[in-house]
Amino acid sequence: EAYIDIPLIDLNDAGVEELDALPGIGEWYAKKIVEYRNELHGYSFKEQLLDIYKFAQDKYDRLSDLIIVRRPYSFPLWELSADSLRRHPYIRDMETAHSIVLFRDNNPRELWKVENLCSAGILPKKDADRLERCVL
Repeated sequence: EAYIDIPLIDLNDAGVEELDALPGIGEWYAKKIVEYRNELHGYSFKEQLLDIYKFAQDKYDRLSDLIIVRRPYSFPLWELSADSLRRHPYIRDMETAHSIVLFRDNNPRELWKVENLCSAGILPKKDADRLERCVL
């Protein structure tokens, strides 16, 4: 109804209790949402929930109108060490993280783009596409 004001839940600010109250979430998913937020260094877009293990599209569709990412967190891709980069879900391993650092150290700043990491064979297209949607 037009007269009902349902407050949106910000994925970057919500605690487990708030997330648990969302339809179809429950405590297990609420904890996973918070854990994944920590791995990402904060959500950049709400569709990142679909990256969570067994978080199905229908579950997302039921709550997408109730959630928001007001202040997307910036992921400092071009500043972090390889050890820190490897912990990001779209990078995942030390070899990829080390390759990103080598790319950064051996290329001018104007070439520091996720699409160039993909072109150089450092990131697979799927991960590059997701990382490109993040605030860097």
